[in-house]
Amino acid sequence: MTTMEEHIRAAREAAMQEHEATEKRRKIVRSVAHSSAMEGLPLDAETLRLLDQYADGTMTTEQLREIVLAQYRR
Repeated sequence: MTTMEEHIRAAREAAMQEHEATEKRRKIVRSVAHSSAMEGLPLDAETLRLLDQYADGTMTTEQLREIVLAQYRR
């Protein structure tokens, strides 16, 4: 296999892994939103925005955790 083919294969695998991770995060977010609504406590717009950022991968789990904890400390 040539170096070019190896780079292409590695890039494809990385893209697939990122896509799978994004789908997994989206599934978690949908589950959280559904569970919250079923409990009679629908998520507010700000929380949904934060969860969307998490699902998109623009926010890490640790960042989300810190923001949510800060909201409850107020």
